[in-house]
Amino acid sequence: MINACYRYSHISAFFTLILLTLHLSPGHAARPQRFHQASEPIRGLFGAEIGDVVWSGRYLWVSTESGVARLDPAVSSGLNASDWVTYTQLNGLGRGAVSALDASGDTVWVATLIDTTIAGQGTAQAGTGLSFSHDAGRSWSHIPNAFIFDPTKPGFERSPGTTILNGCFDLALDGEAIYAAFFAGSTVRSLDQGQTWQPFIPGGADKIVYFAAETAADSLTILADSLSRENGDPDAIAELRAGADSLTSQEFLHRTFSIVAHGDSVWIGTSSGIAFTLDDGQTWTNAKVRLDETGTPLPGHPAGNWVVAMERMVLPDGSTALWAGTNTTPLPGQTQAISVSRNFGATWAHTGPTFAWDFAFTPNFVWAGTSLGLLASRDPALPVDAGRDWEAIEVADGQPLIGTFVGLERVGDVLWAGAEKGLGRSEDEGGTWRVIRDLVRTRSIDTRDFVGTGGVPDSTALTYVAPNPFAPSRETATLVFSLEREAEVSIAIYDFASRLVRDLIFNEAFAGGADHRVAWDGRDQGGQTVANGTYFYRVQLSTGQLAFGKVVVLD
Repeated sequence: MINACYRYSHISAFFTLILLTLHLSPGHAARPQRFHQASEPIRGLFGAEIGDVVWSGRYLWVSTESGVARLDPAVSSGLNASDWVTYTQLNGLGRGAVSALDASGDTVWVATLIDTTIAGQGTAQAGTGLSFSHDAGRSWSHIPNAFIFDPTKPGFERSPGTTILNGCFDLALDGEAIYAAFFAGSTVRSLDQGQTWQPFIPGGADKIVYFAAETAADSLTILADSLSRENGDPDAIAELRAGADSLTSQEFLHRTFSIVAHGDSVWIGTSSGIAFTLDDGQTWTNAKVRLDETGTPLPGHPAGNWVVAMERMVLPDGSTALWAGTNTTPLPGQTQAISVSRNFGATWAHTGPTFAWDFAFTPNFVWAGTSLGLLASRDPALPVDAGRDWEAIEVADGQPLIGTFVGLERVGDVLWAGAEKGLGRSEDEGGTWRVIRDLVRTRSIDTRDFVGTGGVPDSTALTYVAPNPFAPSRETATLVFSLEREAEVSIAIYDFASRLVRDLIFNEAFAGGADHRVAWDGRDQGGQTVANGTYFYRVQLSTGQLAFGKVVVLD
């Protein structure tokens, strides 16, 4: 899930940009396009970073920074490169990395986005639209953002007139309905397979609120203050203040990141808690962190207001549990945790050492993919008010997978766990693992031959970095290369002006006939974290042979 890389610090910094571009709408909205594939899909799981992992009931779909890969578990295990087929922009997907994915049967929907540079503002993400296939990827149609957010259509008059900061971060398929959670454009819904779209704004507002000043919140606050000075009815004052708080929070409530849809019930994760409706949008409730008069969080509410993941679980007795990854915003009283509800979102309990990017459920465990790694907790049916313990699970098949786990999925007896540098597969609820790593296989630096058997061969590259871009505050970058023969290796990193930033390793011995990985923590020779930007690295063998690569730091 590329939304795992989206950081809250970017959100407030670009609210002004959103307001300035509200009415810069295109003269002609782009139309959906049926794509006739210009090339065959790639045979293999192609990419260096795993994102969402989704089971359609027939196929397993896995997103990467390069596209989306399909596996038929009824035919093959997924442990061999030939088991997978990967679809990219050349096959009809939008430009950029996959930011959201959902699938049902032979139907799959994909959202994509790119990083773009804004003069005077830095780097931001731009949505490149939605793509879908009804025949398991054999043909694709693409819907640009401009078609969905056409300001000439009813309900979209105040749509953002730019793709910047309007990426889609979650998709939910429910029968004929498709829900898409956008950042600037809030949530939208199609009931006819993407031919037409309608706003589905959390809270039931008839237009997107970009700033609190656009609401009547100030008027309600002034009235409440006036009544308070005149010793007015405390209940009326409290009601006015609650109304003002609700209106003020709409600017964050309309920034959406995650969705669960089931019939008339829809739960939407926002940057102001969880907005949910049980009657197809007729009425709404906002579950978020609420404080008492002393500033202490009240019980029964989510742990944090930035809700980056949601999952619905059906328990053995037929009841429903809702699981939410609740990160924090700058507002007080919040805690990074996992929030869970057993009464459709009316009340919430907290558990876990941090928030989750995704969840999966096996007979004996709840699984959470987090920035701390893969976590597991026994007994999914445990009451919400019972103490729940979480255990860090090592996903190892030789060298362990490390870093953030973004995508989790259960398919029958198999649990899939996607991390930034590989995909884990377990048939015994995490007891043992097979790991699919080195998704891209490079030629060896010394002989230009391929070594090993894993991954999709890249005939042009001798080295690569994953993840790329990477954020040193929360992850390390891994430089990957291979050798046919044993050699001493030196790796140096340079900035854009070709100045030495760091000697990463010098004349270290590496074995032949193997792929190798060297970590960079984003620090320079003096131990300081480097600035955002583009850096280059050189891999030099003692025999004089060289390979070069590029890595982008974006924190």
